[in-house]
Amino acid sequence: MALSFLTSSEQTQEVVVTCDPEVTASAEQRSAYLESGDLSALGEIGQATRFTLKALSPSEREDAEARAGALTRSELGRLLWTEAPTAERERAEWHHALSDDERSAMADYQAYLNRVYKEMISSSLTLIDGEEADAEQLQLIRPEAHRIQTVSELVMHIQRISLLGVEGK
Repeated sequence: MALSFLTSSEQTQEVVVTCDPEVTASAEQRSAYLESGDLSALGEIGQATRFTLKALSPSEREDAEARAGALTRSELGRLLWTEAPTAERERAEWHHALSDDERSAMADYQAYLNRVYKEMISSSLTLIDGEEADAEQLQLIRPEAHRIQTVSELVMHIQRISLLGVEGK
């Protein structure tokens, strides 16, 4: 497989989030959209809120991680995060068995990831519904579950367009 090059970190892509009440897609359509970023995969999106994201260059991604604390993050927390089971019950029991220091390291790493997400969105989000926007506006999304899912999906889209470009592979 050949290397893929981002032609410009000035590329933008318009996305919606699948938790938007205007999105009436099936689970399969939502999954296809999240993988591809192709809005047509969602089918009907009505008046869903549209977010315009700018691709991030490698140095912009590194800067976002540094601002979030990459140089001081918990390496034990990172290691535990990668080792954690994925099944909910198994993960809960595994987490319960951790020492207080290990739980603290996991919490520190989760806080670091949350800061990285905020920094990435701050560097990438340019418009919401065609109007200038900033990451702080996302904090106003209610209910809380929609705010959390919006942040997660925007970060996923940012990573996809920054690493593969808007056309993907």
